Amino acid sequence: MSTTADPTGRRLLVVAGAIALAQAVVLLGLAVLDVTHLVAGRVSLGVGIAVMLLFFGGGLAIAAIAVMRGRHGGRGPVLVAQLISLGLAWNLRDAGDDVVRGVSPVMALAAIIVLVSLFSGPGRRAMSRDEPA
Repeated sequence: MSTTADPTGRRLLVVAGAIALAQAVVLLGLAVLDVTHLVAGRVSLGVGIAVMLLFFGGGLAIAAIAVMRGRHGGRGPVLVAQLISLGLAWNLRDAGDDVVRGVSPVMALAAIIVLVSLFSGPGRRAMSRDEPA
């Protein structure tokens, strides 16, 4: 048995991690935008949402980097984030705004790519410690 890693599995993990990292950057960007557009009567709400977005964006970034490195600890949070993203995409499909409606398929496609990458055989083997050849 060879101890070399399957390059396909590693590529799948890098793709999944890169997409999740891009999602984390969007969350962090939304936190900054939320703070810069605070309304006088809703400062505590705006700051609270910004803190929540920073927390989730930072956590997703850490998990995405762990997935790209093949570490088990990042897989669960990234999977949960993708399931949430699929739910949001489903709910946004009937949004009245064309821009929001256009974001829905992008969110769904990104989530599906990450889920398929992480649940595929090569992706799971690349994530495991004792990967067979």
